[in-house]
Amino acid sequence: METLRGNRISSKTAIGQIRIRTERPIRVQPVPVTDTQTEIARYEAAVRQAAAELRALSERASRTIGPWNAKIFEVHAMMAEDVDYRSIVLETIEEKKLCAEYAVELAGRHFAEMFEQMDDPYFRARMQDIKDVTDRLLRALMGEHVSGEPDKPYILAASELAPADLMQQDRSRILGIVTEQGTAYSHASILAKSMRIPMLTGITINPQWDGHQAILDGSRGTLIVDPDIETVKEYLRLTAADAGRDDGQTDEPADPALTKSGKHIVLRANIGDASELEAASLAGAEGIGLLRSEYLFMESAQLPDEEDQFRYYKDFASAMKGQKVVIRTVDIGTDKPVSYLRMPHEENPALGKRAIRLSFDNPDMFRTQLRAIFRAAQFGNVAVLYPMITSEWEMKEIIRMEDEVRKSLLEEGIEVPAVQRGIMIETPSAALISDRLSEYADFFSIGTNDLAQYVLAVDRMNGSVSKYYDPWHDAILRLLTLTVQNAHRKGIPVCLCGELAADPEATARLIALGVDELSVAPSLIPEIRRAIRSCRL
Repeated sequence: METLRGNRISSKTAIGQIRIRTERPIRVQPVPVTDTQTEIARYEAAVRQAAAELRALSERASRTIGPWNAKIFEVHAMMAEDVDYRSIVLETIEEKKLCAEYAVELAGRHFAEMFEQMDDPYFRARMQDIKDVTDRLLRALMGEHVSGEPDKPYILAASELAPADLMQQDRSRILGIVTEQGTAYSHASILAKSMRIPMLTGITINPQWDGHQAILDGSRGTLIVDPDIETVKEYLRLTAADAGRDDGQTDEPADPALTKSGKHIVLRANIGDASELEAASLAGAEGIGLLRSEYLFMESAQLPDEEDQFRYYKDFASAMKGQKVVIRTVDIGTDKPVSYLRMPHEENPALGKRAIRLSFDNPDMFRTQLRAIFRAAQFGNVAVLYPMITSEWEMKEIIRMEDEVRKSLLEEGIEVPAVQRGIMIETPSAALISDRLSEYADFFSIGTNDLAQYVLAVDRMNGSVSKYYDPWHDAILRLLTLTVQNAHRKGIPVCLCGELAADPEATARLIALGVDELSVAPSLIPEIRRAIRSCRL
């Protein structure tokens, strides 16, 4: 019996036979060509084929797991057709006179490296999307097809997994997933969570496991290969008990998330774009706990003006029909660059000019965003959240600029309703002076991802130091406890919107710490609601 520990992605347990998925690596050589028009035609045909395949997958996914999860395949189709990607391919073919395969490989490498350099784990995970699209284009050019699947239920093991790989499998046969690569932010992981498939990443796959029995424990983060009979019996007993509890639970999205003692934990959604609104509504989200406004900035070819931003925020405020919508001011930096802002290279973007620091250095951009948010507040229950706060003077400057913006709007005859002000507690300094920061806030929102990274001095996306990353480290717990206590003394609520909030195994501990609200991805809301309802506190 061999026990391995990996990174938990989706909980629950799977017991079955391991089937290792292997793909022949795609090898591309810079083959010179003379007939460039033929190469371009081959490339265009591959784009049409890849886009058609991906849109077919989108339709299938929409029927089986919902339109909000199917969107990724439409996005991949758009990536395959992207004009910037295409321009690099055509330049390589026409000017360097190299084959279409090599031109696609170069374009994919260019964009993958761009995403890999980003500090934000969500955007860094988009590197895998680029690789998936590039591989699909290359296989279309080479006339290759993805291999089939086993005809019996299995635990899928692979070096890495693309969302298309997952959707092309028969869901009824996949018991669990184990991969070497991937993070909680990869689209394959997000799909696995929404499909409630137990999943682990960060486990080195041994080819000799193929066909062997295994237990995938998504709650503990372990893979047990060749378990003994007593271990199997114990897990069968546990899974039967879990199934019984699930059968006995009702999960009405319209009902609030109450613990067994009747304590209400507000459960909101983390949102990136409007495509996730339907998912949040269907899951019964009690509003939006984190609207990442930087997505609008990163998807725009130029700095979004006030009207663009106003319409964007207004749509969210109106859609939530009076439920709270927390808009985080733009959180970009050299780890998430945009072409229209000058951002000199930084050796350590996580400690550089990002988030509120970038807003201060671009005051016109900051005022424009505040104007748009305040105007949108006329159409719903809008709050504004400020990221990367480290000191009181920053909050004093923010309040000064808020007053300036309110005054200018009133002079234009635009009434501004009350807009709650929130502070992201994601730096150790903010947590340590949370008693003083509470004087400037209507609520706190704790970002455990960055907080843990800064407290432990660990890049959690760096696999070589992953053993040092512990979100339950005593130093982090002390800061969480201190922040909650200081907030409650002031009478303001505390929301937790980081990775810990999405872990059902952590829910009871977070409630015990006194956290008032949780905000997670829409697909995870039902699971976290069940965890809240199971809590006896």
